[in-house]
Amino acid sequence: MIEVSEVIAKVRERLNDNEVGNYEILDSVLVENINQALLKICLEFKLNKSLTRDLLTEEERFLTINNLLGIESVKLDKKEIQIRNTIEKDAGECELLILSDKLSVTPFRSGELEVVYYTYEEVSSVLDIIKLPKICLDVLVYSVLCNLLEIPNNETNFSVLANYKQLLKLAKDNLTNYLSLMYSKNIHFSKVVRV
Repeated sequence: MIEVSEVIAKVRERLNDNEVGNYEILDSVLVENINQALLKICLEFKLNKSLTRDLLTEEERFLTINNLLGIESVKLDKKEIQIRNTIEKDAGECELLILSDKLSVTPFRSGELEVVYYTYEEVSSVLDIIKLPKICLDVLVYSVLCNLLEIPNNETNFSVLANYKQLLKLAKDNLTNYLSLMYSKNIHFSKVVRV
């Protein structure tokens, strides 16, 4: 878990914005940029994978999932649904109906809907906690810095931005390695002989 205040402190430290009470960048701007970085990270690395099941009935036709980013698999009564659609239909093969953050099946049938999906949780204040592993901290920090420095207000921003983009790439490589080690089935290490 990562505290929002920890991300903000590291961003301020790198921008030399540490005059307490007279910050150049407001906390609300940093929180907004953290949310943008969270969205990008969760999309790129397919983080925050969740599984949910709910019973669809005539009264409750939709399953609502906030901040839905992607869907890995869907089953209705343990039968895989392959086709996805955004338009309701009256007849034909059963398809997943996606209406923004609401999910159902079309043509409608009652049953248990099981969804494996990706999402992200927005943060709203400095006191919030980001539910990602600690290794994501550098990716968040450098992503926020890149977002902030992309606003052209100074000629030196371009060289600093290039440095932070390189550091962001390295942090993403570290996160990729971490995720590979955590979730890959076939991990092979080469033996290194020191002379």
